[in-house]
Amino acid sequence: MNATLVKRQYADLAGVDFKNSENLVNLNRSPDALNVYKDYLSEGVCIQTRPGMKLIGKIGQKINGIYIYQKTKAIVHSGNELYLWSNFPDNPELEILKTDMIDNKTSFFMLNDKLYINDGSNYLVYDGELRNVSEDAYIPTTTIGRLPSGGGEEYQDVNILTGYRKNQFCADGVSKEYYLDSVNIDLVEKVWINDAETTEYNVNLTLGKITFNTAPNKPEIDGQDNVVVLFKKEIEGYKTRISKCKISLMFENRAFFSGNINYPNAVFHSILNNPAYISDLSYYQDGSEDNPIKDMTVGNNILWVFKESNQNGSTIFYHIPTTDGTLGRIYPSKQGNISTGCYSKCINFNDDIAFLSRNGLEGITGDISSEQLLSHRSSLVDNKLINTNNYSDAQMTEWRGYLLIFVDKYIFLADSRQKFQGINGIEYEWYFWDISTVNPNMIKEYDGDLYIGGKDGKIYILDGTNDNDNPIESYWTTPLDAFGYSNKLKTSNKRGGIARIKIIPNGIIKIAEKTNKKQLKDINRKSLHGFNYNSCTYDNFSYFSKNDSYIMYKIKEKKFIELSLKFYSDELDKPFGLYSATIEAFVGGYIKR
Repeated sequence: MNATLVKRQYADLAGVDFKNSENLVNLNRSPDALNVYKDYLSEGVCIQTRPGMKLIGKIGQKINGIYIYQKTKAIVHSGNELYLWSNFPDNPELEILKTDMIDNKTSFFMLNDKLYINDGSNYLVYDGELRNVSEDAYIPTTTIGRLPSGGGEEYQDVNILTGYRKNQFCADGVSKEYYLDSVNIDLVEKVWINDAETTEYNVNLTLGKITFNTAPNKPEIDGQDNVVVLFKKEIEGYKTRISKCKISLMFENRAFFSGNINYPNAVFHSILNNPAYISDLSYYQDGSEDNPIKDMTVGNNILWVFKESNQNGSTIFYHIPTTDGTLGRIYPSKQGNISTGCYSKCINFNDDIAFLSRNGLEGITGDISSEQLLSHRSSLVDNKLINTNNYSDAQMTEWRGYLLIFVDKYIFLADSRQKFQGINGIEYEWYFWDISTVNPNMIKEYDGDLYIGGKDGKIYILDGTNDNDNPIESYWTTPLDAFGYSNKLKTSNKRGGIARIKIIPNGIIKIAEKTNKKQLKDINRKSLHGFNYNSCTYDNFSYFSKNDSYIMYKIKEKKFIELSLKFYSDELDKPFGLYSATIEAFVGGYIKR
């Protein structure tokens, strides 16, 4: 009786599955893969070695934030210092802008060619010159049409970024005493009568009263304000409402802020097109102070606010813009019906509103006006992701169609082009990178490039074929495969092994195999070069004109239950690429104990 020949083909390859045992993983996934991904921008999309990390500069002690400004300039926060890198990304020409920054992650946003910076202590603006935003703060006119004795019309709100404000009066031609709309003021800066500045007055700071030496004349046009007073009244804690925020973003051309430790449930926002004017009434309180706001994002014309877990209520709030006949544009706070808390960050990933919970990556599905449901997105990597050191300090960004979650010294990549239907909704395929060789502290995406800031002040760009002159260990393994017969022994067909591989300049691929009985051993090695003089070596050289080729491998194993292949490279400047793999085995008798 002839033994049954079984062919296994591993095709349409995807990322990792850290959830299941290596003998229960789908054939197109890997139970153990490292430093590989799919490059959708290159010809021939396959599993291949990730780009390397190339050093482009060293600045200060620890990179906390990078913002590329006008393409050839970068603002870099390193340690306690803020730098201008004027010829970015070439060899750094540096100017120190500030030396008393807080040594933690920085938030940036741009509006009208001005860069705004929050570090949890400072609220700064840069437009070729660095200064506190309070220096640009708009001075509001809080009352107009005011009589000397008081009254008038409330006009503009107090700006919490400055203690200065104005009152406008309509003189009656008789009164010398003019009462401001505030008492216990700090000083009167200037006074104008009929547009001419005057100093002929005395001030009672306690009463907020100005006494003119001579009563101002009535205005030439009846009812027109002709006395203007610029005065100062600082209110404790106003300016630090924004400077202590760690979260900032733009929404509807307004700047929104949160993350102030003294206002853990507050969201502040500026007026339209002016981050230097923030009304003392322009804030919302999302839930209780017991669970702080962790992060905010924008999606579907909604401002989403994510809070820490709280056993007493919802952890997700949203703000839908509304136009009020009296107040103008407002952003009322509405409570969602989701109680799972945010553990670190949130993101709008290709219109998927997602956040990191204690259990992994969650996505929100459903109509905002009706029931909202959580859909888990990361079941394939949860056990490694949530148990990584400093998971609560994770960072997220989007890069070339991937959602990158940077935790400790690793990057987890969710692929927006590879999805599957999970138990609780759509999930992503995932890849896993180790970037520990560059001692990373933060990541930054800009214009399709990925920058990595180190804990040692070094800055890298994702590029090349090595990690700062260190080899990239990269591999993709097949599941530990029983060929569909977990109860029977198998013998490999030594002529049945073939893999379709990608031709990469100066590339190489190595193949190893293991069974349930034997440890991993190498079985073949092949160069993958197309002809390219750049970084080219001539050892093990071969010429190819197509984008793909094949490698044969002989597996000589008898009476095994399960078998796994490993495709890898661990040599300097030698990446690999894999499209598919095939092996064959003869099925024998039943397993005996």
